[in-house]
Amino acid sequence: MRRSGGFVTSGNKLAETALWASGAVFTLVFHAGIAVWLLRSEPVVAAADAPPAAVMIELADTPQAAMTETNELTPALKSVEENVAQLEQKREEVPKEQPPEPTIEPTPEPVEQDVREKPPLQDKAEVSLPPAPPKTEKPKPKPKPRKEQTATEAHAAIRAQVQAQQSSRTAAAQTASGISSLSPASWQSLLMGHLERRKRYPPGAQSRGESGVAYVRFTIDERGNVLSASLARSAGFAELDQEVIALVHRASPVPAPPAGAKRIITAPVRFSAR
Repeated sequence: MRRSGGFVTSGNKLAETALWASGAVFTLVFHAGIAVWLLRSEPVVAAADAPPAAVMIELADTPQAAMTETNELTPALKSVEENVAQLEQKREEVPKEQPPEPTIEPTPEPVEQDVREKPPLQDKAEVSLPPAPPKTEKPKPKPKPRKEQTATEAHAAIRAQVQAQQSSRTAAAQTASGISSLSPASWQSLLMGHLERRKRYPPGAQSRGESGVAYVRFTIDERGNVLSASLARSAGFAELDQEVIALVHRASPVPAPPAGAKRIITAPVRFSAR
């Protein structure tokens, strides 16, 4: 079986079919000829009482039978040969299928690429950032010592005392004429009322519940001006003791003493926390 370019053509298939068909026809004709020859030969019937037939060999019969068989087979072979010739002619007439020619794609011309050398990478300039400022924690205000508080309050009391002195002096001068006729006991009651109205309870001592009685000793002149003051007996708390001294200076001038009254006075000042 022939192949063209790896493919079996239709002409090859027809030739192959014709060969197989001619072989089959030849076989059938051969067997048919043998059958005809056997049927034409008449069988010899021997008589019952006849002697055995003599065997006769005719040498000319065999070639003649062969010639007869050959003559009978010749038309069949001719028909087969004619069929084969026709198939061969048809095979030649049928154009052979040419395999498709491979298409050759044109090779693209190389494109010149514009290859530019990349500039060398420059080292990135390192920028040194200033260090972050440390977090400054605000210092917690320290509680001021009690002494500073008491000193500040004492200075404030002294300033208030100076402001009140002028008004007190004016009031004392106006009442001096009337007080001079008072008795010493009445004058002392008037003096204690004057001090009580100007007394101030220290806020720190009051918030802490500090209370007590402090005795202050002070000296005045004939007009009631306070010349000096000191603590005669402590109340048990420093702020209360400082307040009684500031009170005397703040209340100056006090009511002028009457004739015959002592000018050195020791007065109690009471602080009661409510």
